[in-house]
Amino acid sequence: MLNLQIKIEGLDSLKKALEKAPEDVVNEVSKALEISLNDIRNRALREAPVNKQTGGGNLRQKILPVRMITRLRGEIESAAGYSVYVHEGTKPHIITVVNKKVLANRRKNQIFGKVVHHPGTQPNPFLKRAIDKSAKKVENNFRKALIKVIKKVSS
Repeated sequence: MLNLQIKIEGLDSLKKALEKAPEDVVNEVSKALEISLNDIRNRALREAPVNKQTGGGNLRQKILPVRMITRLRGEIESAAGYSVYVHEGTKPHIITVVNKKVLANRRKNQIFGKVVHHPGTQPNPFLKRAIDKSAKKVENNFRKALIKVIKKVSS
């Protein structure tokens, strides 16, 4: 499983505000988190690779809507079982026949034989790119939440 985390600047101010008005902090941070995760997911949908030969976007279609696990924890998930292999790449490996007589690509009428020495694949870190490209928006979302909380606490 791929686990990427985002660091929040201004966390010390947020902790102080949390002590004074915990529910306000949780509400604002929760909103900022959900908005940020949706920003990242939308970017991930654009960054995920598409099969140029067939135009297929199965990987994109398998990026599920944001799921809030708790008010302060959420996730973006790709239900495509091969997502991590696309994201992280693969080392050279051997593919062998399991239930068929030969390995083949039926769409292209290609027959490979009983064993294939796969050269591996280059990583395509589409989710990391989505996070990196969304960083300023995410930072802004949390900055706005922090300002709202500080205004509430200081009034």
